[in-house]
Amino acid sequence: MTGLLWLAAYLVLPICGWPLLSHPGFRRFPLAARVVLAGAAGSVVLSFTMTVAALAGLTWRTGVLVLASVVLAGLLRPLAGGTVPAPEAPVPEDGDSSWRWLAHLISLSAVGAAFAAAASGAATSPDLLFFWGPKAQAYAQARTIDAGFLRAAFHAFMHPYYPPLVTNLFAFASIAAGRFLWTAAILTFPTLLGALALGLPGLLGQSMGRARAAAISALAVAAIAYAGMEADIGGNGEMPLLVFETLAVALLLSPAAPERATQLLVGILLAGAAVTKVEGFPFAVAAVAFAVLGRRQTGRGWLRPLLRLLSPSAAALGAWFLFGASRQLFGGYSESVGLLDLYPARGAAVVTTILSYLLATGHGLPWIVPLACLLASAPLARRALVPLGTAAVLTAFFVFTYLHRAEDPTLWISWSAARIFSAVAMLLAVAAGCADPPSTVRAERTPDSTPG
Repeated sequence: MTGLLWLAAYLVLPICGWPLLSHPGFRRFPLAARVVLAGAAGSVVLSFTMTVAALAGLTWRTGVLVLASVVLAGLLRPLAGGTVPAPEAPVPEDGDSSWRWLAHLISLSAVGAAFAAAASGAATSPDLLFFWGPKAQAYAQARTIDAGFLRAAFHAFMHPYYPPLVTNLFAFASIAAGRFLWTAAILTFPTLLGALALGLPGLLGQSMGRARAAAISALAVAAIAYAGMEADIGGNGEMPLLVFETLAVALLLSPAAPERATQLLVGILLAGAAVTKVEGFPFAVAAVAFAVLGRRQTGRGWLRPLLRLLSPSAAALGAWFLFGASRQLFGGYSESVGLLDLYPARGAAVVTTILSYLLATGHGLPWIVPLACLLASAPLARRALVPLGTAAVLTAFFVFTYLHRAEDPTLWISWSAARIFSAVAMLLAVAAGCADPPSTVRAERTPDSTPG
């Protein structure tokens, strides 16, 4: 029962984000998609509120945090603009509806398999035991980000500088339930996967037919589920990161992407990625860069969209680094090696090792199947630049990171490659949907209904 209460604490997340998602500009999305988006945005706002409260030396109280988050989301709403564009005709059905229901069944099966693996302990992440869980416990007991716990030399392996969203939200649920629940934390993997399966088809359906959107959603959900089970991501930051990244990319591909409200929401989702894991920030920068590049190719302005898309990440990371600096803990991402302390001679070996471990993870199917679907979908529309460009940048970032170790990085790659490259599998799956024939693509919208 306590475990259910722990998970039920997250039902407040859509409430925290609803003042923003109630904006008329989001009514084009199905209700299920809006609830999922509200939950994702609400988690970012709640975590930010918790970080600011810790920075100010305030004790965390769940009711106060929720109320402050709702107020903050309401204050963000005017930034979304006030004019509502004319409604569009619905996307036409692009195939037999029975295929769409088959795709939903595949998604449901993938979520069920992830739940079975997580509930049995087969997908439990060692990182949950090493640092996500202990830090969340310490925060919940202290009812704030415990600077003393992070400062202790014995806890240096827990990466004190690591972004705070997952540990903040785990602590929030622990305060609400009265203690930290390890099994409930593990079950965040299938729970968040289920939320993604529920909301993603409605978002992708804005830029492609409903049957194709369902199929691409099923492909992405199944790839994430299989990679997650094989790489043991239950209870770590991987699944929250993938939720933020997938929803953000889906919105960037939609016809609503040029609008202020959508750009603000995408910026908040990318901020969530940036404060979930270190690789979330390069993902955000790459996705924004390719989205803005697409605007320039169509002759649209880019500076204000750039600010809307990246300002939330700057604010969220700024609050976190300010906390670290004020407590003399860290001033940025701290590692034992410098940024340019590279060993390029290992490049070929690193790439080969990465490929070998990806192929050993579920026989490589989480990446091979999306790639095959992508190749079968060619030629691709221009909007495919966002997921494919982001996948390329993310891959380069991972290789660049692995090249920082003087000793053989094989062991490091073996326990991390399948986890971090699951984002690439998702991006390949989404890119496979960017080849709709003209008859199923909506007419291009006006870039913005509000000056900006």
